[in-house]
Amino acid sequence: MASGRLGRAWSAAGVRRRTTVISVLVVGLVLALGLIGLAERTQTRLEDAIAASAETRALDVAALAGADALEGEIVTLSNDQLIQVVSGGEVIAASPGLDGVQPFVDAATSPGATEEIEVAESVFEAVEQQSPLIEDESPYVVIARGYESASGPGVVLVASSLSPAAAAVGALRPLLWIGFPITMAAVGAAVWFLTGRALRPVDAMRDEADTISAVAMSRRLPVPASDDEIGRLAETLNRMLDRLESASVRQRQFVSDASHELKTPLAIMRTMLEVAAEDPGFDDWPGLMAGLKREEERMNSLVGDLLTLARFDEGAIDTHNEVHLDQVLGRVVERTKGTYPAIEVSAAGIDAVRVYGDPNALERLFTNLGMNAGRFAETGVEFSCTERNGSVIAEVLDDGQGIPTDDRERIFERFVRLDESRERDAGGTGLGLAVARAIARAHGGGIRVADSDSGTRIEVMLPGVDM
Repeated sequence: MASGRLGRAWSAAGVRRRTTVISVLVVGLVLALGLIGLAERTQTRLEDAIAASAETRALDVAALAGADALEGEIVTLSNDQLIQVVSGGEVIAASPGLDGVQPFVDAATSPGATEEIEVAESVFEAVEQQSPLIEDESPYVVIARGYESASGPGVVLVASSLSPAAAAVGALRPLLWIGFPITMAAVGAAVWFLTGRALRPVDAMRDEADTISAVAMSRRLPVPASDDEIGRLAETLNRMLDRLESASVRQRQFVSDASHELKTPLAIMRTMLEVAAEDPGFDDWPGLMAGLKREEERMNSLVGDLLTLARFDEGAIDTHNEVHLDQVLGRVVERTKGTYPAIEVSAAGIDAVRVYGDPNALERLFTNLGMNAGRFAETGVEFSCTERNGSVIAEVLDDGQGIPTDDRERIFERFVRLDESRERDAGGTGLGLAVARAIARAHGGGIRVADSDSGTRIEVMLPGVDM
């Protein structure tokens, strides 16, 4: 339970606080380990320097001893250095304060050789007791250097106290640990400031997102000038809002179109029923039923076209299938001939071409174009398709009155009928060409009214299959 409450509290702390805390903890841990390592490394380097100085002094004294040039007490480089010259087991020369002190160690170093000898601290405790001039209680490093003189072989012992190294590190540690909390405070403040500055665009995006609603979907999130992850996130979210707005517009348009277009058949059906109800002698029930059935079929066709249009507007279509478009057009040609037997339907211009798409959707597209061409043709309709520069161009041409240039784009809008009196059959919804355009666009292509010497030429462009 306690861990769960801690987890929820940690999650509620916010990105800025969590980032600051984690940064301070990580930097603090790394810095603490670094400071400890620095102190240890510094002390080791100082002790190595003390040992090197002792070795140098041992070499100098051994050179003098080898030349029998030692006279009186041996001069030391510092008060922390103790020197003895031992020959035949006896101390023959020493630094000040070591009169009567036994050799530090029984060293058997050969002439010309140098070695560092480990000596127990108790040895120098005894030396301190024997010499009142020595008050150092720190450990020592002992360097032994063998020599050869006319008086015989001997060994120079140089013992240097390591207390200067410990004292230097002891003076350094407080400075390091005083700087530790200051560094932690500086890191925390810097991370808090920089994180706040980095998240400022997120706050602006959040504030703007709160203002976006169903009645204000045109608003977009502010995109920061920096080309970073937050900027790319804002651009991604804005593209998502574009898609949501488009979907909302399509949904509202669908509802508006459906409610507007369904009013007419519903009104006709209600009028027919009211006339029958108010006429006591009404007996044309077969005619009434036929009229109601006709209007019901019209409403069913209308709703079906609207749903199809909404589906293709969303791009909800599988365009990965390889489709032989010439076979699709062949079926459309036969269907057009059956629907309009009085006109000639030609398939002479259809080449064998393939596209990627939904065969049922493509058949629906060209069926709509064929029905529309057959409705307005005078004597004939021509179907053709060919491959051109990697694209497939399919055309449906009728020899009717043609479409004015100003209306060539408008005919693909929903419920647009340029001249309803020209229709040869009833039941058109005004959505056929709008559905055709939606299908073409869902396949990555397009549709337009192309120039023609006579009649209407509708051209469909679709991506072809790479050969």
